[in-house]
Amino acid sequence: MTRDEFERHRRRFGDAVESWPAPFRQQALALMAAGAGPDDDDAALDRLVLEATLIEGDDQALARTVLARIDGASARSSFLPRFLLAPAGLAACSAALLVAATLAGYQAAGLQDDLQDSELLALASGARLTGNGGADIAADPAEEGSL
Repeated sequence: MTRDEFERHRRRFGDAVESWPAPFRQQALALMAAGAGPDDDDAALDRLVLEATLIEGDDQALARTVLARIDGASARSSFLPRFLLAPAGLAACSAALLVAATLAGYQAAGLQDDLQDSELLALASGARLTGNGGADIAADPAEEGSL
């Protein structure tokens, strides 16, 4: 159908393409869908929906196919549980990992500080240092006032 034929049929049958006789209606809808540009996306969608309503089909078979596909997709199990893949699950896991890393860091730092603290206390009190922390310092009562 050409544009001139479309205009003639529009004058003859009216502006509502849906009320045209079946062969003219299908050709007019095809012409309108082909002529829709990117600026007329809403009108093209309306025409596609209208054309889909004109096509005969088995709605029950389509519904069964869709439901079978949904059941098939949910039957597949994944390695990770679904809640871990959700944004809230990922946020909770990363928060737990951050807390665990922070606690491990404090534990490691606390072990190192205990050794340094005991060496400093031994040095301040004038006691002999033990272990590999440094050279053994003997407590000399004569040198206690020099510190």
